[in-house]
Amino acid sequence: MKPIKSKSLLPMILQSIGIGIIGILFPIAYVFLPMLFLTEAIDKGLVKIMGTFVGLCLLLEVLVPRMGMVLFTLFGPLILILHYCLVTKKDLVTSLTLSSGLFVVSILVVLETTGVLAFIQKDDFPQKFIEMQKKAGIWQDSMTQYIPTFESMMRQMVQYLPAILIILSLIVTYVTLTFTGRKLLLRGKLVVQPPSFFYFRLPQGVFAVLGTVILVGLVFQTQMDEFAPLLANNGLVLAAFLFFIQGLAVVDFFFLKLRMFRLLKAILLTMIIFTPLMQVPVACLGLLDSLLNLRRIHLK
Repeated sequence: MKPIKSKSLLPMILQSIGIGIIGILFPIAYVFLPMLFLTEAIDKGLVKIMGTFVGLCLLLEVLVPRMGMVLFTLFGPLILILHYCLVTKKDLVTSLTLSSGLFVVSILVVLETTGVLAFIQKDDFPQKFIEMQKKAGIWQDSMTQYIPTFESMMRQMVQYLPAILIILSLIVTYVTLTFTGRKLLLRGKLVVQPPSFFYFRLPQGVFAVLGTVILVGLVFQTQMDEFAPLLANNGLVLAAFLFFIQGLAVVDFFFLKLRMFRLLKAILLTMIIFTPLMQVPVACLGLLDSLLNLRRIHLK
């Protein structure tokens, strides 16, 4: 494959502005910003690319107050640490650990400086959140019967916030490294990047830690609920998520071996992700794969 070369920053600037504008309505679009700037930073140099990133954040700050500051706090450190890891050729586990850990800190800084952290720590925050939605016209009177369920869900989200933040940071970092590595490969540059998803497998050290967390949580569940419910519950959620991802990779591997059409495979994997009844069996499959390496057995 002939490397794709581009010396102009104009495509990146236009794409970043487009993502910035789209993100005002759909914030999930901002997830693609780190990949965009990290790719160009590796290819064209860190200083000019970070200058462009700062310019984008200033533009967004003018359009939507505090939005530029939030994006700079979230993604600026992430781009810098990932650039450092890629340039110094850190291994994948080290890169994911350092970058996801820093991203969690960045999220906490944003939550603290914007007042969100203090808001969700209040006992009546679900009721206040509903009132805010009513004023915005999002929450209708016909939805009143769902208020107790919604309040319970909000309180559970706060309880599992540490695990949610770690999971979110791992996803953003993994996606950023994957897309960056693939784009740089098209340009003839090889950097450390995650393998294809169907080969995803947790390191044995991580398996030992997660297995211990699950075992201790299940055996001493009552005592842990009294002593450290936050630690136990969040540890179990994080372990279950990681084993689910590994199980999903195993499913993807066997779909590939069956030569399944990409569209059908994507539909089935999406159904598995969003179907609660499938999540537990897939997580158990990931745990089993950590013990036996099912993909290697199949290849033999």
